[in-house]
Amino acid sequence: MRRSIPFFLAFALIAAGCDRDRDTGQERALAARALKGALAYPGSSIVSVSAGSDAAQIDFSSGAAVQDVVAWYRQALQLNGWEIHSDATDKSGTVSIYAAKGDRPMWITLRPNVGGPGSTYTLIGAIAADSTAKDSTKR
Repeated sequence: MRRSIPFFLAFALIAAGCDRDRDTGQERALAARALKGALAYPGSSIVSVSAGSDAAQIDFSSGAAVQDVVAWYRQALQLNGWEIHSDATDKSGTVSIYAAKGDRPMWITLRPNVGGPGSTYTLIGAIAADSTAKDSTKR
């Protein structure tokens, strides 16, 4: 599973680069930093990438059922050093997971597709205050 980490980050950056009209190099760098160590469910497609100075969001779609994607995330997060702090399912079948790795938080929201098979999910990562201070001192 650890091989997925570099692949995911490279894939996210390449996909973000395809939307050059609104994406900047700084936005891609912030997204990579905010979601460092995040994993994408195998076979997922990136729908959109957005980032600001404090956080980034990547939306994905998958042909897999939401239950399969959720089960994979529950295992993959723990195997890759993420601690799951919250895991809840609402009446519509949407699952919200909050996990952290050190001082880096990540929120994952997974939803079944409406009217068809598969699922969509969103990863949101925040840039920890410590990493922003450390990065600004690098030259």
